Parts: sequence; C-alpha cells; structure tokens
Amino acid sequence: MAFQIPDLAVTESDRLSFSVFAPQDAPRLAGLHSDPEGERYLFRDGMVWSEAYAASEIAKWRQTFAERGYSKFKLTRKSDGAFLGRAGFGFDETYGVAELGYTIARAEWGKGYATEAAARLARWFFEEDLDDRFIAFAVPENAASVAVPRKIGMREIAPLTVKGIVCASFEMGVERG
Repeated sequence: MAFQIPDLAVTESDRLSFSVFAPQDAPRLAGLHSDPEGERYLFRDGMVWSEAYAASEIAKWRQTFAERGYSKFKLTRKSDGAFLGRAGFGFDETYGVAELGYTIARAEWGKGYATEAAARLARWFFEEDLDDRFIAFAVPENAASVAVPRKIGMREIAPLTVKGIVCASFEMGVERG
C-alpha cells in the first residue's frame, strides 16, 4: 500500500506536533545531529551530520512513510512552532519490525518531550493499524532514554545488540481479537 505524504501534521499531542520531514528541513536536522553530547548514545561513533547526509536521511524517511505509513517525524512545539528534534519509527531490518526512536535537542532536555512524543506515537501507531508491535532500544548508560519506554508501558525484552552494543530493549504490541 502506498501512503500519501501529508502537508500538515501527521498527529499531535498536548504540546507537540509531528510532521514528515521535508527536504528543506536538512539544515535543522543536521544541526540537531551536530551536538557531540546529544550524539554520544546514537551509534554514530562521533559522526556529525552534514546537510547532505541529513538530506539523504530525510529522503529515506519520506520513502519509509510512503511505503509503511510511519517515519522519523519532525517534532515541533505547538505553541510557537519551535523545532525540538525528531521522534518516530523506522523499520529495523535486523529484527524485521518497526523501531521507535527519539532525539531531542539538548536545550530541550528534561522537559518531558521524549516521553510525551513516545506515548503519543505509540497510541498513533496502533490507531493507524500500522502493525501489531514495535520495539525500542537504548544504550543502558543513557538512563533518561531507557526510562522513556518504561514510562509509556513498553515491556522489557531480552537485550538486543545494535551495531555491536548490547542495548536495553522493549516492545509494545496490540492484542488482536
């Protein structure tokens, strides 16, 4: 099934808006992934994103949305439109399932945005009937990121190895009747 990429928000929560990244968002995305402190748990070996790399990721995410109906979404604050980061789903080829992820700009850490985003996206994923389950994982040393799946009710599963790192891993599913 092909999905149409919407011009407006895909979904919203109380404070957040989620939309498909557009090609012109590459500079913002590159900026998000240029903070070494924010990148240290993201399996990139210190790689800072260029605008060209960000544009290539946006193209992949747009393709994922067109094919699967989900993506890594641009996360903005509803009250003022400020760019906060990204949150959404990618398809994990290794495990053959959607994977929930989030990256919040460091200036916005500690405000509950990751938990609010993850909770809304989990509900949205099942409301849209995109699949029966999804996973999430985080480097164990990143306590804040590990806490998010727990807070939204994901079930801890056996650790998964991601790019050679053993990660705290979680899943959420829906029961079909």
